Amino acid sequence: MTKKKTETKPKAEKKNYFSERELKCKHTGEYVFDEGFLEILNAIREECEFALPISSGYRSPTHPLESRKTATGAHCTGKAVDVAVGGQKALKLIEVAQKHGVKRIGVNQRGSGRFIHLDICTAEDFPDRKSFPETAIWSY
Repeated sequence: MTKKKTETKPKAEKKNYFSERELKCKHTGEYVFDEGFLEILNAIREECEFALPISSGYRSPTHPLESRKTATGAHCTGKAVDVAVGGQKALKLIEVAQKHGVKRIGVNQRGSGRFIHLDICTAEDFPDRKSFPETAIWSY
């Protein structure tokens, strides 16, 4: 009796769909991005099966949009992105992002600058705040 040789399939290589260039601060050029969030974004991109163009990734606290805020924004943590999608792709992105544990979603679907904001920030990211909604959906 001969033994059957068991073949194991090689593990699929994890793809990285996002470059440092598109995730870094457009104001300072700094790259501060959470690796765990990057893994989540790649999994979302894989499942969506369409490009997720990042219109805003990490933002330095000195970035013009951040410096106007009274409190530190999610983009300053490296755990937030704005994805330039609209219509059916926006709906699919929201569905898939929630499936992958993203609990904070902002929606801008008016005009020409449509995007979906995704972040995985928690209260631990903002210890100076009295309250921080870890689960939220909002519109701009």
